[in-house]
Amino acid sequence: MKNYRSWFFLFLVALLIRTGAAGYWEYRVGTERFYFGDSDTYWKLGQNIATGKPYSYGNMAIHRMPGYPVLLSPLFLVFGEHPPVRAARFENVVIGSLTVLAVAWLAWILFHDSVLALTAGWITAFEPLNIMMSVLVLSEAPFCLFLVLHLGYWVKAFKSLPKTNWGSLFLSGLFAATAIYCRPSWLYFIPFAVVLGTILSLRNYKPILKSGVVLFAVCTLCLIPWWIRNYYVSGHFVSTTLQVGAGLYDGLNPKATGASDMKFVEEFRNAEIILFPEVTENTLEYQLNRKMRQAAIHWAWKHPDLAWKLAKTKFFRLWNFRPNEPSLSGSAATTIVFCTYCPVLVLGMIGVIRSMFYDFQVWLLWIPAVYITGLHIIFVSSIRYRVPAMICFSILAAWVILDVIKKFRKF
Repeated sequence: MKNYRSWFFLFLVALLIRTGAAGYWEYRVGTERFYFGDSDTYWKLGQNIATGKPYSYGNMAIHRMPGYPVLLSPLFLVFGEHPPVRAARFENVVIGSLTVLAVAWLAWILFHDSVLALTAGWITAFEPLNIMMSVLVLSEAPFCLFLVLHLGYWVKAFKSLPKTNWGSLFLSGLFAATAIYCRPSWLYFIPFAVVLGTILSLRNYKPILKSGVVLFAVCTLCLIPWWIRNYYVSGHFVSTTLQVGAGLYDGLNPKATGASDMKFVEEFRNAEIILFPEVTENTLEYQLNRKMRQAAIHWAWKHPDLAWKLAKTKFFRLWNFRPNEPSLSGSAATTIVFCTYCPVLVLGMIGVIRSMFYDFQVWLLWIPAVYITGLHIIFVSSIRYRVPAMICFSILAAWVILDVIKKFRKF
């Protein structure tokens, strides 16, 4: 890690690539402010934070986690009421470029090999989906950065064994909580990783369990302010947001295809208002979340064959070699995604098999892929959701590539 010029050059190239992609994307979308509807919600919530208004989107007060809106809020302080969307894109471009460095740093901590670390960084720097997520005004870019930092400090804690590295464990838990504040789906990753790691390493489960308890405790402390705020607003305990029910029904309903289509929300809302005409907005939001969650579970329970078929569809949507979105699945986009994704996936899977001869700290490179797959065969699925998994796979791929090169050199 002493060759700082190589690391700076890596960051600079990643920054230039993402800046160019941002310019091309703005040219392509024309006068549209955002391509995805989610972007507007983050934008308005960031504006509310900056201006001191209630943290709500329309009539929904627990609609989004505040992590990404907090990152957007300074733009409204600097540029005023209507900051340029380009500023938000560039913020994500910088965050995405820092993620490239973070991936290289994680690889270096794990293997203490600068060449391997830089190789993993270069793979991430040129990965098309990672570039795309660094351009869009969505929470994926900061989420990926905090996720990698969370894993990095968890690995660093294991590298210090048998001594307990409390500082690294605290930072890992802190970044895990920050990732959850950006993407609530990460809430259960720590217990999932600990349980899976314990099952696969019964002889050496104590360090895994101990680190998991510390990380969970730090996460809990960080999330308590959000829980208190949610209880004050809704009168109920809400661990993340009141969009879980809608997200679950989006993935499990009679018309589900694996893609997102939230038109049903208004139908549920109108039906609930007819039944309870005097219900307050905060209570209505909680009731809608519960009704949609129950409806999704009920449908899946009554139609296990259809739910299983949907799960397979969503699995292939997640790991598809081409974009699922028709407007983004042209021949050029398909070729680029295929040629960059398939080699990393294949090499990464070889790395997964190889990692089984190592311990938990190496497994942390593929456990996110298992966790994300499990989530998105239940909820809606898209190739954008595999970006965090592929970031970790880039390290496994670099590991395999360099191992093959070393073996060839011996001959």
